[in-house]
Amino acid sequence: MILVSIVGDFYSSVLPLFYEFHHKITKHIIVYDDFKNDVVYARKIIEGTSKFIDKHNLNIKSIPIKIDEDSLDAIKKVNSIIHNSCDDYTKLYINITDGLANVGFLMSQEFLVKGAKSITYDRYDNEYNILTKSAMQTYKMQTSIPIKEHFLLKNVDIVATQDISFADKYEKELNIFFEKYEADNREFNKEFFNNKQIGFLYEYYIYNLIKRLDFDDVLMGVKVRDNRLDDIYLENEYDILLMKNNHLHMIECKFLKILDTTALLYKLDSVRESLDEDANIVIVTDFDKYNEIENIPNKFITPNYKRAFAKKIFLRGSPTKNIDTFVKDMDNIFSFNTKNIENICKIKQTFESVKEPVRKEMKNEIVNFLKQKLKVDMNFFDEKELARLLQHKTNKKLSFQTKEAMKDASLEHLVKLLRKMLISKQEYISIYDVYSYFKNLNLS
Repeated sequence: MILVSIVGDFYSSVLPLFYEFHHKITKHIIVYDDFKNDVVYARKIIEGTSKFIDKHNLNIKSIPIKIDEDSLDAIKKVNSIIHNSCDDYTKLYINITDGLANVGFLMSQEFLVKGAKSITYDRYDNEYNILTKSAMQTYKMQTSIPIKEHFLLKNVDIVATQDISFADKYEKELNIFFEKYEADNREFNKEFFNNKQIGFLYEYYIYNLIKRLDFDDVLMGVKVRDNRLDDIYLENEYDILLMKNNHLHMIECKFLKILDTTALLYKLDSVRESLDEDANIVIVTDFDKYNEIENIPNKFITPNYKRAFAKKIFLRGSPTKNIDTFVKDMDNIFSFNTKNIENICKIKQTFESVKEPVRKEMKNEIVNFLKQKLKVDMNFFDEKELARLLQHKTNKKLSFQTKEAMKDASLEHLVKLLRKMLISKQEYISIYDVYSYFKNLNLS
């Protein structure tokens, strides 16, 4: 099979067909325009497919051709090269998907009468059409490009990924931590815990919620280097990547209640090209309310929601109290079309949150849960400040915030004052505040 790929505006749309037929291809002719941006995109395809061929030891000869799309003589020269490369025109397939219109039209006109075929990829239905001079047939794609191969074909290097097996191994503990301990007062994590570490666990928790849905491939914690020209490259990081029918989607996990959504929306829209032009992007936050844009009347939609919706970026709050809604929402946004989704939702175990305050010290039990059950190797608490607060008549020097709050003799009121003063600064306050959120822990 000789495959001619005409690189157009949606340059990565040529890749699904290349991957679908890579075991049959003997020659791959890549035609692209001499416009600056087209050269950048074409080089990504040329170098990416070359790396793919080397990786899999494929016997494919690549023939890149740069032309002026608006020159009839240039197109005739391309046709001449194809003639010289082709012994049997019935084995020639011209991929005109999103390609250069002039090139695709004149090339098809030249070769279809000789028995060649034009081929187009419908990236929305994940189908391809084969056209001859007198007929057209439609076929379902038989393959979905694995995520690592998707990046390789686009000349994007994967620098690092997270170990997904961690999520499977500690699924129960992650559920307990986020659904039971956190359900009512998740915000205290900002005050006591390293947000990066908790955010890291939050990604695994979100993955566990959707891992039984019908996607084709998944990766977590993916750091990439998107190669451009020469030594110029872009670096991006993705929390959760999901492949379905040759579309690569992402979930960004932000375990935060306060978020600069404008900056985040612009950032995520800018990484779409390295990801997939048709990617759907979901931002999962720690907002109190789980918002579905479709359920909000237009007059109440903020400019950020409008911008996100237009860009296929879906902003969502915490799913901990809306797990079924979240799972079904993700299945819908990413078009997974999971058949047994109702049964999948029933699999999830949720926990009744802890509300009654308690007065005994539980610091060690909480820390042990995080360190032993979830293998988080860190100490979240300010030991010295804790000792000073629990023995608040000490003569030792206290922090300014603590000293100011100590003007009230009530330790319970002290904690409330500390929370108000320090929450915006994400500093540590008394571990005593944590005790009021935990009761009857079963950590065995």
